[in-house]
Amino acid sequence: MTNEPTTRRGSGAIRGPLLLTLVITIALMLRVALVWSELPETVASHFGAGGRPNDYMSKGPFFWFLTASVGGSVALVFAAAGMLKRLPARWLNIPNRDYWLATDERRDVAMDRIAAPMAWIGLLTAALLALAVELAIEANLEQTNFANDLFIVIMVAYLLLVVAITIRMIRDLAQLADSKDHA
Repeated sequence: MTNEPTTRRGSGAIRGPLLLTLVITIALMLRVALVWSELPETVASHFGAGGRPNDYMSKGPFFWFLTASVGGSVALVFAAAGMLKRLPARWLNIPNRDYWLATDERRDVAMDRIAAPMAWIGLLTAALLALAVELAIEANLEQTNFANDLFIVIMVAYLLLVVAITIRMIRDLAQLADSKDHA
């Protein structure tokens, strides 16, 4: 019996968060399509203190910009795990680095243990951005201020969840390697 760690998540662990992210993306696209004709031709594209609009754009370019920025942000989070697998070992800084990068098998397990939490962070990022877009849509449809108070609560919850996921990932990598070193 080998003492090598195995991944409890596997490389398929990103499928669930990725599918949920696609659902959020499709729902957001449907939402925009359903209200497109109701939106003014020039929409508030930026909101300042108190949620007051302070910059405007034509709705077409605004939603193309949102598509590119939201899609790009979420794609980057999901792609980062794959990019980590291709980085030289000297560029990786993970707990118990020498243990996890000692063999190709351990490196694969470590990358799987990083990919799964990153996928959940990608899902949370997609949800955060979709909620921000929804709040902007509502502000434009109702010709009111952006709901800053609600967005701040959502942002704090997002940040707390990202920190918790990151701490758990780091502790997981540190504890598993420590237990294998002492086995």
